[in-house]
Amino acid sequence: MGTYDTSGYLEQKQHRLTVEGFQTSVQVDDNLSQCEPGHVCAPSALIPAWWSGFLFHVLNPRQTSMYMYLTMLSDPRGECSPTVDQIREDLGLYSSSMVFEALAALDDLGFITRIRAAFPGIRARRNLYRRPSCESTLIRLLERGRIDGHLRSTNPTRAPASAESQALIYEGLATLLGESYEVYEQATSEEQRRAVLLELLTAREGSVVID
Repeated sequence: MGTYDTSGYLEQKQHRLTVEGFQTSVQVDDNLSQCEPGHVCAPSALIPAWWSGFLFHVLNPRQTSMYMYLTMLSDPRGECSPTVDQIREDLGLYSSSMVFEALAALDDLGFITRIRAAFPGIRARRNLYRRPSCESTLIRLLERGRIDGHLRSTNPTRAPASAESQALIYEGLATLLGESYEVYEQATSEEQRRAVLLELLTAREGSVVID
């Protein structure tokens, strides 16, 4: 039986996805492992691993599913625009009110922003969902009192996150804040840490350039 050289075909394929008038193209390299960006099966929900220490404690299961769903649909700019019916059907929810409640919570806590926008080929305007910067989400959670200065959930009904997750949080903050992390680390009391963290995150948010 003959063999065929398909390496040229496998090295680079163009995948196109069209969803309700929205079209995007992604370059996919099939020689990459499934965990590397660019592979068709690479993880598409780009949520920081160090958020695991508070994300599941701040959001309830429905809100968590909604956030992960919108994140998975987001384009490289962090934007997506599924309809309410699409969200309800894809998440297996019984009513549109469940969708509205979860979206309102995500918006209030800074995990998403929503604006009404027009799209080519679609007559009616609909929501455009956008993922804010990491700094913006953390600032909102601190302002709402949903996490403390150590990024621990303040919900008294939830068990505390694992020691491993808390260690990840500190590693993530150290990477995010850079040299400023030392200032945060020197704060002794809970209130001082919260105040310092808010100040540092606000300063960083003002310097973030969004395309």
